[in-house]
Amino acid sequence: MKDQRISEYRAMFSALQMLGGRPETIGQDDLHQTLYRLQDRTEQGERRSDDARIRRLQRENALLIDHAEMLACALGACPNCWGTIPDCEDCGGIGTPGAFNPDRSCFDHFVLPVITRVLGRDEDADIRISGDALRRAAFPSGKVE
Repeated sequence: MKDQRISEYRAMFSALQMLGGRPETIGQDDLHQTLYRLQDRTEQGERRSDDARIRRLQRENALLIDHAEMLACALGACPNCWGTIPDCEDCGGIGTPGAFNPDRSCFDHFVLPVITRVLGRDEDADIRISGDALRRAAFPSGKVE
């Protein structure tokens, strides 16, 4: 049995030598190769993980930009700068909330539920708001355009 193990060891040793291993460093070469493979796999996994994080953050950023633009339209503000950039290409710096007519669908989606809650209305109830309520909410004409 012992002779069989020795011959198997010699066969493996010879095979490793044929593959380029030096007799004095065969064990070290195997260890180094294993460590390099492990490092490569780890780096590839980190790259995949980083790529997934980047894609998730890009999706979140696009969603936040869309929401900011819709909210600006709901409030009648410039979706580009909200009136904070004096030389804005879209509004020339005048696009603060209320500078433009609000977009009706954005207003209904973002602002109307807040007004309904502030006025103490049940969300399930009819959400038509009186002209007085709209004037109190800073719509002087008493209607949302």
